[in-house]
Order: sequence, then structure tokens, then C-alpha cells
Amino acid sequence: MKFPWANVLLLVLLLVQAITGYFGMVNGRLSREWILWAHGIGAYALLVLLNWKGGIILDALRRKTVWTWRRIAFAGMFGLLLVVIGSGLLWTFNGPIYLGGFSLVSLHIYLAVPLLLLMAWHAWHMRFIWRVPQTLSRRLFLGTAVSTILGFIGWRAAEWGKAELALPGAVRRFTGSYETGSFSGRFPVVSWINDNPTPVDVANWQLVLDGAVERPYTLTYDQLRQLTDREETAVVDCTGGWYSEQMWRGVSLARLLETAELAEGAASVSLISVTGYQRRFSLEQAKRYFLALDVADAPLSHGHGFPLRLVAPDQRGVEWVKWIVRIRVNRTSKLWQMPLPLQ
Repeated sequence: MKFPWANVLLLVLLLVQAITGYFGMVNGRLSREWILWAHGIGAYALLVLLNWKGGIILDALRRKTVWTWRRIAFAGMFGLLLVVIGSGLLWTFNGPIYLGGFSLVSLHIYLAVPLLLLMAWHAWHMRFIWRVPQTLSRRLFLGTAVSTILGFIGWRAAEWGKAELALPGAVRRFTGSYETGSFSGRFPVVSWINDNPTPVDVANWQLVLDGAVERPYTLTYDQLRQLTDREETAVVDCTGGWYSEQMWRGVSLARLLETAELAEGAASVSLISVTGYQRRFSLEQAKRYFLALDVADAPLSHGHGFPLRLVAPDQRGVEWVKWIVRIRVNRTSKLWQMPLPLQ
């Protein structure tokens, strides 16, 4: 077999891409921009590696001409790999592209999941590679070094080229998202997995604050409005590939938690939607965030979370819980939740 070490390096690079892709998708902090840098470098390193992997594939095609179901599945997997890489690169160069109502970056993420499953199946089937003498040789180290260095050069050249040619990809946010509707109040109405309840009737709505507190209480919409104490600009950055900077007005979570008097052992805060959708944050995080009643000098619309939504500036949009009805203080860590919502 030609270049057996390339199979190992391909598996490692894909694992690195999966890890940096996930953490890049959920990252909203500029200090962690390096995660997406690593993801970009890895994409170009994969393109370099495909030169050697192509040699393996051509050698296999010459030796075995019969197309079995396993070979067909491999061809589909390899084609899917090219689509995933291509869709990611196209998004970074050509700006917002939508297919069938989905952004190209969303399709990039969705297609990466079956690709990883197919790669796991392929790696298990090809596990005999580890016994081939040239697999774990000096060439693996050299191939890794060459792919990484050329990947870095390709990534830097692409970033420079986008800026010089004034391509749309040159003005993306550090998360890879493109700006839309800033300071207008008119920005996309989206929800995680189509989470969208019927409009909330504020006459019957109450905000409940309970859990690990000494003084649980409830507030009506009018009572909450009287507590308004926070107004600031913040960027909502959606994993679907857009971001929007808006002026938000509402009530600080720190004030609400102080009124409830945290009990001993309180460790995290859950924000819960009328739909049951919820996200959990550490006490330190929660005290920095606030609950918005207005955006762009007008009450929230239903699509943007009326009557109440979370504003969490250092989090991606998936964490900005909408239609909040309950604040629950927990004695357990914020880590006791799924990495991404399941509803």
C-alpha cells in the first residue's frame, strides 16, 4: 500500500477538525478565536493530505476493479468529505449562502456528523493499517509537519487574499458569522430545532425564581418592567452563521438573584423557557447577564422571545434562552447539562 501513514494522519486531522469545529461553533469569546484558527488551518492541511490519500485510492482502484458495497460506501464517504471541506471554504470566501432555507455553514455542520460516523466505520474496517511497517514511521512525522506547515501557509494566504480582494469573507466576525440588521431590531427569527411556542399572554404570564434560594418569588410582566435597570449593546451570534448587534434593555440577573438570597451551596442558574428549553450557567456568568424586555427601543417581538429573553454577550445565540418563565438556582455545577440542547 502506498503512503499507509497518510491514513493515520487523515484520521487524526478529522478528529482535530471535529473537536475544533464543535468548540468553535459554541464559542462566543474573542479570547478563544484561536480555536477557529486551528479549524481553518486543519482544513487546508486536509487538502494537502488528500494528495497522498489520492495516491492510496488510485493504487487500490488499480489493484481491485470489482465494486463491492463497502467500496461504494467508501466512495460516498470520500465524496462527502470533499463536500464538507468545500462547503466550509465556500462559506468563508463567498459570504452568506443559503440552500433550502439552511445556511451553507449549517449544512457544513450537519454533513460533518454522518461523515464522522462513516470515518469511524472505515477506520475500524482498515485497522490492519496499524500492522503495516511503514505506518508508524518517520514519514508519518514528516507528513504531519508538511501538512501542518502548508495548511498554515494556505490559511494565511487565503485570509490575506480575501482582504486584498475585498471578498465577503474578509468581514466575518471571529466566529465566522456575517452581520445582519444591526441596531435596527430587524434580525433573523430563529430557534434551536424549531423551538417556537404559541404567543405568550402576559396577563397570565409570571416569572418564577426558585430552587436553592432563601426567598423564592414570582413577578408579573408589569412588576418586571418596574425593575428595569440595564441597557447596553450586545451581539447575538447565531450558529447558523449570522450575527447582529442590538441595543437591549431589561433587568440584571444579579439583581433578581440578590433579592432571592442565594442559599448555601448554590452553584449554577438555569434559565427555562415556556417550551421547556433550558440552559445552565455558573453563578459568576449569570450575574454578568441580564433579561431583556426590549430590543432597539421596542418590546421584544414573539419571534425574539417576548416577553423575556436572556442576553448573554459572551455566548452563542443557542444559549440566549427565549420566552423565559423560570429561573432555577441549582446546587449542582453548570456542567450538568447536555453540551447542546436536545429540543
